[in-house]
Amino acid sequence: MPSRITDLFSSGYPPLTSRSPLPPHQLPAAYAAVVLGYFLGPGALQTLGVTCVLLYFGLLRPFFTTGDVVTDYTMSSSFFVLWISYLDHRGSKSAGGPRYTGNPDKPLPPNGGDAMTRAQKLRWAVRLASTPRGIGWDWRVKNVPPHPGADLAPLSFVWTQVVEVAWRTALKAAAVYVIGFCKVVQLSTTTSAMGGWLLDATVAWCGAVWSWNTIGSSNAAGAAITVLLGICESWEWPPVLGALGDAWSVRQVWSTSYHQIMRRPFQTPGLRLARFLGLKKGTFGSRYLQLYSAFFVSFCTHWFQSFVVSRHDNGELAFFMLQPVIISVEDFLQWIWRKSIDPKRKKDLTRLETVVGYVWTIAAFTFTLQPVMRGWTDIGLIGGGGPDEKAALLLGHQHGMAYFQGW
Repeated sequence: MPSRITDLFSSGYPPLTSRSPLPPHQLPAAYAAVVLGYFLGPGALQTLGVTCVLLYFGLLRPFFTTGDVVTDYTMSSSFFVLWISYLDHRGSKSAGGPRYTGNPDKPLPPNGGDAMTRAQKLRWAVRLASTPRGIGWDWRVKNVPPHPGADLAPLSFVWTQVVEVAWRTALKAAAVYVIGFCKVVQLSTTTSAMGGWLLDATVAWCGAVWSWNTIGSSNAAGAAITVLLGICESWEWPPVLGALGDAWSVRQVWSTSYHQIMRRPFQTPGLRLARFLGLKKGTFGSRYLQLYSAFFVSFCTHWFQSFVVSRHDNGELAFFMLQPVIISVEDFLQWIWRKSIDPKRKKDLTRLETVVGYVWTIAAFTFTLQPVMRGWTDIGLIGGGGPDEKAALLLGHQHGMAYFQGW
């Protein structure tokens, strides 16, 4: 079924080799349309205009390429994400739209959009279109990690971010090196079934390390540049990734430890659908409808990105749609456990629960990561991000070949 859908979708687009260079105006024009929509305020005409612009650019995106797999993959869904975010904020219940509150430690006084001057409203619109997590807004996403550097002086904060970029870059280069080594060793016809599985699992977890630190280093680089230039303040850049120590379940990984950059766009459709169906907040139906719809939107986004660079699925379906299934099983098992144990023993069993949770989480991701990381490696997404990654991948290939030849 997925291949049929892909074939049907592909019929309207040229082969990868026939794509044209991406016009440089598309993404800035889309961003400008969103800013203009916010500036003009809610209205059917504004919504229709912004929707037409964003969907037009989004559906045209597979016709074009930047010439770089990583850029094509990571940026191609931006038009649809901007569109979902625009529809979300357009439906805000706050007077005048979402309210910018500023530094949480020194919040600004309330002021609706109608009370702002044109210059103030333009700045408000630019800010709103530029923040994925709502830092400094009344709609800030949940579970943003604590920000130990919020009160640092600008230069001190910049230095901490530069150091973070350095060590995260080193970690993802090391992960790419191991992937390059394993991919060559996998060519060996003497590798046993268990050996092949271990190599696949190693590639999968190294891919996770690469993804984790790519996101972390990108956030740190953005923080360093914008604070150094005076565009932002230190408090506006809390960590994008939570503590791995909190990843004692698959649900915890996605809700607390992993980044929240796409949380609002991915959750909004399910939340709106639950309200439309009359499902009360916190009920079983509302909770799991939002869970499955969030991962479905995430899958669709990543599938489109994959389609842009390869014209087929690269493991996104298996990975993203298995997550809510695993979380559902996880919730059910936790429910049975809570019903089975004596509440008086709960405190004594906390350590056991945590250990079992970590084992479960590692096993779940060892299984689900393999298809998508294999696909991302095959299309050059992993190992193609920059000179450091390309050099690490090449070195891994060379050392793997030397090992393969009996070095």
